[in-house]
Amino acid sequence: MSKNDELAGVNIKQRIERITELPPMPEMATKIFHLNANPYARAEDLAALVELDPSLAAQIIRYAKSPFFGYRGSITSIQDAIARVLGYDMVMNIALGLAAASAFKNPKDGPLGLHAFWKHAIYSATLTQLIGKLMPKDRRPEAGLTYLSGLLHNFGFLLLGHLFKNEFLQLNQAILNDPEKSVVEHEIDLLGVQHTEIGAWLMQAWNMPAEIITCIREHHNEDYSDNHDTYANLVLLTDRLLKSHGIGDAPGTECPASLLQKLGLEEAQLNDCLESFLENEAELEAMASTLAA
Repeated sequence: MSKNDELAGVNIKQRIERITELPPMPEMATKIFHLNANPYARAEDLAALVELDPSLAAQIIRYAKSPFFGYRGSITSIQDAIARVLGYDMVMNIALGLAAASAFKNPKDGPLGLHAFWKHAIYSATLTQLIGKLMPKDRRPEAGLTYLSGLLHNFGFLLLGHLFKNEFLQLNQAILNDPEKSVVEHEIDLLGVQHTEIGAWLMQAWNMPAEIITCIREHHNEDYSDNHDTYANLVLLTDRLLKSHGIGDAPGTECPASLLQKLGLEEAQLNDCLESFLENEAELEAMASTLAA
């Protein structure tokens, strides 16, 4: 890398660090967040709030109808989705994640564009949740937060595209030109900062759950072992599995044996889970396409 390239990287990092006003949390996400903090909130309150946004409501109903839950009855409302399939916490976290990302109108095309972002996010959220269910009960994480971790773990790309469109486009082009080089390496060379740092920074500003902040910051770190590490570790495994299918930004496809042992999982379980998951890929693809549009 030339000296000019190095300076460009330093400059973008300095510009990011000097930003004093981050984008506010979208209005619907703020309302959902406040409802989540209300100990007296009921399923009816959540349903009424989500149904104010027809697009959000449609996505949640569609997810509840997906083959991943095996529910064969009729689901025509958010209350149905809560009571019959997903439960209150799951709907709360899905709604929060979808609403939080809705305000970012980044370029649609490219390896980090909205189409690729939402495909990876929806695939990762669903697969992370499925893998979490395979863990021993005494170590199994909360399902709603597991889904939200997968959905938001690459949120830094959205913020980068929102704040620095030109640099975001340059990063996309660099990845297209040299796809064998990891996305993280491209970020360090071009920007001097990673999407993990940028995303965690925004989640902290929005007072999102500590589990989500940790997952965003550490989901590429094989050695992370501290508070809320289960969420980051699960997303790392999910990213590696999806990379084997040509999806996402993971640096490789190997699932570290140390993480499998730590989470009480076996590689054969993950491979079987991925195979079953991909049988219903069309449904997830449709959801991602709708969100990207």
